[in-house]
Amino acid sequence: MNRTIPSLLILLAAFGPVALTGCGEPKIVDPVVDGSTVNPKQAFTQGVDQLKAANYAGALTLFEAATTQDATFTKAWFNAGWAAERTGDYAKAEQYYKKALDLKPDYSEALFNLGNVLVLGNKASEATTIYKGYVDTHPEDLVAKNNYADALIGAKAYDESVATAQDVLGHDPKNVSAYRNLSRAYYVQGNYQMSLLCAEKAKTLSDTDPGIYNNMGVTYLAQKNAPAAIEQFKTAIKLDPANVEANLNLGYLAADSGDFELALTAFESVVKQYPGNMDGQLGYAIALRGMKDNDGAQKAYESLLKNNPTNRTVVKNAITFNMKYAKDFKKAQAIVDDFKKAMAGQLSPTDEIFELETTIKKEQAAEDARVKAAKDAADAERERKERGDKLLKELGEKVAAIEKDLKDCPTLDPGIVEVIQMTLEQVKPVLDEKDYTLAGDVEPFIVDARAQLDAGKATACPAGAAPAAPEAPAAPAAPTEPAPTPTP
Repeated sequence: MNRTIPSLLILLAAFGPVALTGCGEPKIVDPVVDGSTVNPKQAFTQGVDQLKAANYAGALTLFEAATTQDATFTKAWFNAGWAAERTGDYAKAEQYYKKALDLKPDYSEALFNLGNVLVLGNKASEATTIYKGYVDTHPEDLVAKNNYADALIGAKAYDESVATAQDVLGHDPKNVSAYRNLSRAYYVQGNYQMSLLCAEKAKTLSDTDPGIYNNMGVTYLAQKNAPAAIEQFKTAIKLDPANVEANLNLGYLAADSGDFELALTAFESVVKQYPGNMDGQLGYAIALRGMKDNDGAQKAYESLLKNNPTNRTVVKNAITFNMKYAKDFKKAQAIVDDFKKAMAGQLSPTDEIFELETTIKKEQAAEDARVKAAKDAADAERERKERGDKLLKELGEKVAAIEKDLKDCPTLDPGIVEVIQMTLEQVKPVLDEKDYTLAGDVEPFIVDARAQLDAGKATACPAGAAPAAPEAPAAPAAPTEPAPTPTP
């Protein structure tokens, strides 16, 4: 059986292993889609069409309508349970599978699926009771025994689970599912060496079983060997791209390492198959946030809250997203208010939701201060730029005046001219690039250049002195031969 371990710690992106693969045998039995054994009513037929289109919510509505029309419609109840399970409504799925079993007590498919739903709904002990009743009357059914062993793990009856798996191997020494169950039973007890040993044994019997690689990946992750875990998850997904557990595990591991693109791909695989899978939807929202798609993440969180208004993991993640990333403190507070309303009368004064409410206020105050500081800094920078630009303009005019005076005083000492020109060469790049941040730094150089120029001019070009006259052109050279005498 495939089961999600409810141990998500993702309030601030701290992730743990999500899912281990158990027995993997008819955990989910496909819904009736051909109507070959019954005369399906119109609603039933339309429901089947919606199942084919993966519209599980629409299919559920139609199957419910079919059972309303005919309360003895066993396969409609079964299909309604199957559709409800796909939408993540395990309470309804449990109810509908039980209806199908009431009408047909030997309906083994409904029994298997009911057991799975009970495990998913944290009712593993009830699932073991159902499976045990079946196993006691069908001792030869090894598939049922594997499902029973898996449910026992969920009920924390580890010794009994190991004994049941070993009983299966006593009848079938090459039973891959039994080894997978042993691997998971040892894993949850912290015996990672035995967990890997059983998984390796299962792999020697079937190296194409994605569940084996997923379980090995989770075990490697528990041993803090993330690279080996990633490779195992990727192998599982390569063998079965739709494998829910491996995609969930790889998705959360990728998100934890900051590879949100890989995480998004993994979670998309889950939510497309099972729109009601809360772990997949939650990971999908986190991955979208990591990809900076805050609008997409907001929509995902809103959908999660709508379907899981009192789920603390969902509520805390949605609050954290709005508080830390979207900076929508009003929205974060609204989520708190909705949760408090939904849990009216069930919250103690020390409930963590009140601490979160206080955190929202602190974060908003800090954000307001940050925004104000950023605005003040921007205003100061703008004023600095305006002053710098004004100074640059003034300095440009002074440099132009110095260059004009140099031209107008050609008798200035060449040494002084050289020094002034060298100074201007250092200043001009700042003026050309309009670097207002250095305007104040170069101003003293221009002042010094002007002082040297004025001092030199006082001697070489006193005020009122006429500029030097240009030299007269040289007289033409005398001819070297006498000019020819004109002919009369």
